[in-house]
Amino acid sequence: MQIIFSLTSSEISSMRLPSANLHLFQSMLYSLLPSEIAAKIHDEGFDSDGKKMKLFAMSWPAASARPQFGENTIIFPLPIKLTVTTPINELAKFLTAGAMNQDDIRIGNNHLICSSIDKHDYKIDSNTITVKTLSPITCYTSIERNGRNYTKYFSPDDDEFQKSIHLNLLRKYKLLNPDKNISEILSEKFIITPLGNVKERISMFEKGGLFPVKGWWGKFRLEGNREILQTAINCGLGSKNSAGWGCITLERR
Repeated sequence: MQIIFSLTSSEISSMRLPSANLHLFQSMLYSLLPSEIAAKIHDEGFDSDGKKMKLFAMSWPAASARPQFGENTIIFPLPIKLTVTTPINELAKFLTAGAMNQDDIRIGNNHLICSSIDKHDYKIDSNTITVKTLSPITCYTSIERNGRNYTKYFSPDDDEFQKSIHLNLLRKYKLLNPDKNISEILSEKFIITPLGNVKERISMFEKGGLFPVKGWWGKFRLEGNREILQTAINCGLGSKNSAGWGCITLERR
């Protein structure tokens, strides 16, 4: 399920945020949920082979006009749109209900309202789809160098980029379908191919974060099992989906 929130204000025409602002949008989403649901997803998530997953993906904010970039700040003209994708219908219902029932949605020091919500329940019926990123795709591994942990990010030119994304999708699929025999899906190939000019994007989740995150923005062709492609559309690609990375949508021709 894809949910697009349109956020605006009757009192201000733009909102000022720090350059590192993804944590503010994530906090806003959690504020829309009942407190017990928010705490469970944030603190516990869903366990897949020892890895915690939130099972939702968040876009970067899309402003109504080009944002203004200052020193350590960004000014977003209103309204803005924020997209969330999730395979969990109950979570989608809680998010939409929370957004429409709250008359004060806070993002940083800005007080907004949700003026509208668009929903799309895309059903994948092909083994090949074209997608575009709504937030950059990031995948990486941790290696040790000189006694210290180091994060190595994979680019679309690396073989490990495809392998890492495929493994991540299999974990998500297994978590969503615990009773299914996935041996057939494991044997099927998965291919992700960048299309056109795919750009590197680097951002901090929040001010004072330890390390920036690197990801890739653009269009990609996905080939593979339809259920795996459906998982990609609903859950996102790569890592850190709930923190504003790897949210994708179908590219309609």
